[in-house]
Amino acid sequence: MPARAVCPYCKGTAIEDNGAGDICCTTCGSVLEDSQIVAEVTFGETTSGAAIVHGKFIGADQSYARGSGGFRKNGSWESREQTLANGKRRIMNLAHALKLPEFIGEAANRWFQLAVTHNFVQGRRSQYVVAACLYVACRQQETTHMLIDFADLLQVSVFAIGATYLKLVKVLQIKKIPLIDPSIYIQRFAVKLEFGAETRKVMNDAVRLVQRMGKDWLHQGRRPAGVAGACILVAARMNNFRRSKAEIVHVAKVAEDTIQRRLDEFKLTAAGALTVQDFRGTNIESEADPPSFTKHRKRELAELREREAKLQAADADAEIGEEEAEKEVAHDLDATLKDQNFQKLSELMKDDSISSVSSRVFDDDNPEHLSDVDDDEIQSFMLSEKEVEIKSKVWMDLNQDYLKELELKRLKLEADQKAGIVRAPRKRKRNKPRDSTTENLPETPAESAKAMLQKKAFSKKINYAALDHLFNESRK
Repeated sequence: MPARAVCPYCKGTAIEDNGAGDICCTTCGSVLEDSQIVAEVTFGETTSGAAIVHGKFIGADQSYARGSGGFRKNGSWESREQTLANGKRRIMNLAHALKLPEFIGEAANRWFQLAVTHNFVQGRRSQYVVAACLYVACRQQETTHMLIDFADLLQVSVFAIGATYLKLVKVLQIKKIPLIDPSIYIQRFAVKLEFGAETRKVMNDAVRLVQRMGKDWLHQGRRPAGVAGACILVAARMNNFRRSKAEIVHVAKVAEDTIQRRLDEFKLTAAGALTVQDFRGTNIESEADPPSFTKHRKRELAELREREAKLQAADADAEIGEEEAEKEVAHDLDATLKDQNFQKLSELMKDDSISSVSSRVFDDDNPEHLSDVDDDEIQSFMLSEKEVEIKSKVWMDLNQDYLKELELKRLKLEADQKAGIVRAPRKRKRNKPRDSTTENLPETPAESAKAMLQKKAFSKKINYAALDHLFNESRK
């Protein structure tokens, strides 16, 4: 609108733009124009002769016009729209660098807008959030881009982007993210490994290997890049291409140990035992058990076998010990029976005179009176020196374990005394029972109670002097 406008109602020249696209007369308050949105750009001239732009610029993602101030870079833009604009610019730059189509960048921008709405951007680096949003869009479109591609391009840690991606999925409740099929990486890896005219053949064999691994439960819980890398390596060997594990690691961006583990797991399946011709011409219908189940099953079997071996060894040792004990007992019994002293003792015990004397002694009506027993009969009960020696020997044989323990204790005590270690014997305090013979017994129950209280104090809060007064009153 020209700078010198006149109000058609009051003929005043005090015309002002309120910043919302409306032109009003400040004198009479009439609205001269509203919603002033035009496609062309018009210029005017100020009183000093400077050129100015009439109107306001409204972007496609803006809801109303903003004022244009020259005192700061972005005018009076709000921080939220500035964040959205910067995020969209970074998403488009990153998508262009990764050669992604435009619709994937637009989808990532919508996820970024939702992240800003949920205040997910606050406190996080914008490049992490931008990479996570773009990776969500790539996963939904099932492209061949991996998370490490974003980390390499941005020169940041792949674990930081992965953590941001997981939190973004949780905050925005994104549930429709398909699982990655390892076969989508086959073409990408095959092109980078440069198989030439045999590329299509290698890719077909690798895809068949991926499908076979899927039937054998080798996909679940594994990184798809590792599975695809192992399949590409096997397919290259099947077509006589010498590709090392280092080359596969450089292309698939996984560790060499991961490739080797996938190969070891595939070797344990039925397809791993086939030749190249048999694998290409045979369709195996059976499925192998999951590797984790097989691993735990082997561990359980190994523990069971080890336990059975220990039990068998223990049983064998017990049988050997029982046999040795029986042999030792039999040997001792034979030696005792063959001993001449033992034979003489047995003959003496079988003597008729001893049995007759014992029968007469115990059959007597008054066993306390031995007036009818002569000295010869009493002497027959006494053992001679030879008999005492035989009986002592028998007792020593029966109690040899106890005697050995006593001897060991004595030797240990002597060794301790020589070394200067003196252990005082423990004195056990024996409480003699109190009866009528005990001295200084209390005469009355009151004295007994007072003695008990003097001997053991129950609490510091009890006034024992009052108890004494109580006993004195009861005595009165």
